[in-house]
Amino acid sequence: MKKALIAFFVALVFAVGMAIAPAWAATAAELSKQCADALKKTPNKDAAALCSEGDKLLKEGKTEEAAKKLQAGVDKLKPATK
Repeated sequence: MKKALIAFFVALVFAVGMAIAPAWAATAAELSKQCADALKKTPNKDAAALCSEGDKLLKEGKTEEAAKKLQAGVDKLKPATK
């Protein structure tokens, strides 16, 4: 019984992990587009560097790290766009 319960939880964690990865990828891709669009309207060196690094990470398949960098870039541009 204990082994079955452990196997169930391992399978559940795996399934949740597999579901989250595509969500991060979609989020990172959307953030990349937001970053590029915002930079066209309001150039900002710091935000451009963050967005560029995020795009590089996205191409490397590091979607979670890319999403964090891209979000930081978008956040840098928010005060300037208000």
